[in-house]
Amino acid sequence: ICFDLIEFPTGQHSRLYTCCMKKVCDGCVLAAHQRRMNDRCPFCRTPLPTDDASKLAMVQKRVGKGDEDAISFLGDSYCHGDLGLAKDVPRAIELWTEAVDLGSVNAHYSLGFVYYNGKGVEEDKP
Repeated sequence: ICFDLIEFPTGQHSRLYTCCMKKVCDGCVLAAHQRRMNDRCPFCRTPLPTDDASKLAMVQKRVGKGDEDAISFLGDSYCHGDLGLAKDVPRAIELWTEAVDLGSVNAHYSLGFVYYNGKGVEEDKP
């Protein structure tokens, strides 16, 4: 793994692995592929999950350990209904709030976004 600063937009040029909650640049993913590590995470060498249930289990394991990135990711999954979860914005807000308390910048952004747009929250009336 190169650990180089990814100069390109990371959302387009890297991949998040749910086993370790690390973003790995496309160059390192390619290098791992060339080494025939197609079924393992390039960062932690854990076998990759094959379905949403196993991805969710990996994320929940990290959440249980207090990983702020995993908590934020689970909040995103609840907000969008990913990983086989039902859309539940109030639960996403709870998770993002917990992740913010642990220092997650991504969760802070997501929380601000839903409050700013009024998604899943009631509007304060003067």
